[in-house]
Amino acid sequence: MFKKFFRKKINLAQLEKLKEQAQDVFNNILLIKKKKRKNKVYKLIKYISWAILAFFVFFIIFLATNFFVIKQIYQETMSGKDTLEQAVVFIQMQNFDQAKALAQNSSNNFLKAIASTEQFKDSFFIKSLPYFKKQIDSAEYLLTATELLSRAVSQSASFGQNIKNSLSEKKLTFSKFSLEEKQSILQCFYQAGPELNGLKANITLALINLEQVNSNGLLLPFKNQINKLKTQLIQANLLLENIASVSEILPAIAGYPEKAKFLIILQNNDELRPTGGFIGTYGIMKVDSGDIAEFITHDIYHLDMPIKDKLKIAPPEPLKKYLGINNWYLRDANWSPDWPTSAKKIEWFYQIENKLNNQVEQEKFSGIIAITPQLIIDLLSIIGPIKIDNVVYDKNNFQELLQYKVERGYVNLGVSSWQRKEVIGEIAKELKIKLFDLPAKQWPEVLTILNNNLNAKNILIYLSDPIRQNLVKQRGWAGEIKNTKDDYLMVVDANVAAFKTDAVINRSLEYKVDQNSNGLFAKLKINYAHQGSFDWRTTRYRTWTRIYAPLGSQLIKTEGFVDNEVIITNELDKTSFGGFISIEPGKLGNVYLEYKLPDNLNKNNYNLYIQKQPGNDISQLTVDLTFLNRVKSYNPTTLYMQKINANQINWKGDLMVDKSFEVNF
Repeated sequence: MFKKFFRKKINLAQLEKLKEQAQDVFNNILLIKKKKRKNKVYKLIKYISWAILAFFVFFIIFLATNFFVIKQIYQETMSGKDTLEQAVVFIQMQNFDQAKALAQNSSNNFLKAIASTEQFKDSFFIKSLPYFKKQIDSAEYLLTATELLSRAVSQSASFGQNIKNSLSEKKLTFSKFSLEEKQSILQCFYQAGPELNGLKANITLALINLEQVNSNGLLLPFKNQINKLKTQLIQANLLLENIASVSEILPAIAGYPEKAKFLIILQNNDELRPTGGFIGTYGIMKVDSGDIAEFITHDIYHLDMPIKDKLKIAPPEPLKKYLGINNWYLRDANWSPDWPTSAKKIEWFYQIENKLNNQVEQEKFSGIIAITPQLIIDLLSIIGPIKIDNVVYDKNNFQELLQYKVERGYVNLGVSSWQRKEVIGEIAKELKIKLFDLPAKQWPEVLTILNNNLNAKNILIYLSDPIRQNLVKQRGWAGEIKNTKDDYLMVVDANVAAFKTDAVINRSLEYKVDQNSNGLFAKLKINYAHQGSFDWRTTRYRTWTRIYAPLGSQLIKTEGFVDNEVIITNELDKTSFGGFISIEPGKLGNVYLEYKLPDNLNKNNYNLYIQKQPGNDISQLTVDLTFLNRVKSYNPTTLYMQKINANQINWKGDLMVDKSFEVNF
């Protein structure tokens, strides 16, 4: 019935037509909506275009009204830059008065530019646009940095002029100065502390301001110059730090304002001992106002041998057991890795042996200074080769050639064994002459070498004056075992009956700390590679090795020591693990230790201080630290330091100087 009804009532053709009409209406509606949307977009584009046009018109008007301010900033900046460059040139020409005047003019130029920039930045237009404000801020940081640099150049010129005023005529070498001139120069250094610190402070502030400069915006065209300036300031800051450090202690060591006398200890690190090397030679150096008035060196056996039957002092047990000696003498007095302790022991042995050798006069020393051959090698790189008895010593052959001459070569030259080390005194005299004849422009280079060798512990200083000794300690030149409250590591090798074999030993250290619910646990691996053979200079490597850890560390496991024998002692406010190692030529050896660190270490952060043994340059050091807590920050933040995961830090580098690490949770 329904089918019949639909067949009668529904016209399919009409239905199709209605459908087409509905579709047309729908399409028309869509077209109308589309046209409306287009109209809205066109209107929006139109409004935006008008807004942009209005902005640029306003910006042009703003620039026009501030044209003279912008022009003044530019002119003052360029004038300051040119004047500053001229000032630097005049400093190089040693025309310090002109350099100072130019640097002050440059500072004034930059100060005016900064004032104009402040005025420009305070405008409503700049304040309303954060992007432009940031760009102007960057420009102001750059101007502030260059103004501070101008001040630093002015201070440098002033310091240079003070030294120049000390000289009666234009003399370029220290050796040509009169006593009065030397005293005046040393007085400048003696009184230069505040001035040099102020100079360094200005350069440091300049660097801080440069770090705030965004050189990827409006300053993009100057990006290379800004980066170059940063590099130059970093180098200048480092040089100033070196000069300031050396200048504080240099006068005292140079015999100003009082004359000084030092016991000089020459340590051979090819035969490594705790403070740097075997004491083969000693010297007495008298200095007065920067001049080495007297420097006499002697073979250490000149003191030790004549009294060998008169002095009966039991040596440290490892020396007795592995070196085969029953008595302790000056040559082995540097057994403690703490230089102040060893220095006092050295002086004590010297006074006793000197007295037993019928030398009535008791020497009163201003201090004891130990040096290793690397200092001489570095100085030879500046002064060039020196020639003694037709033998040429240079930076490449000095240590090995000198060893051959005093160990073997003296026989061929017909020199007695008693006099075989007299050549060292001759080398010292020639070194002094050439060093004092260097032109003034190379003095900063010499100061840098001295500073670097002090930091690397190729020079160790102990002064009798407690105030000056404290100054040396503050600068990190005293060679003392560091007093730390946190984690600490120092590996100390002592060559016992192994000739000069340390010259062919390569070392690396791997230090790993893991934390679990029971505390911090350390794992240390010391690797040795013997790259020598059996000859006049080298043999199997025999070393008594001590590992210094925080006081209260508990040994868990050791491998590698002969007979697995370990001596545990508490000394120098540290716990020490000591044992004997023997390595054949061409072989590898290693020592492995596990120990628990004390529970009283800081729980809020972790600090580690790894101290370098003087004379022992370790080319590879790995530090791996894993904790229960997430690491929030760490230091140093260098390419050598990597965050492995949220709880682990890894560092790879060397141990040419002391290293410190800090991890915050």
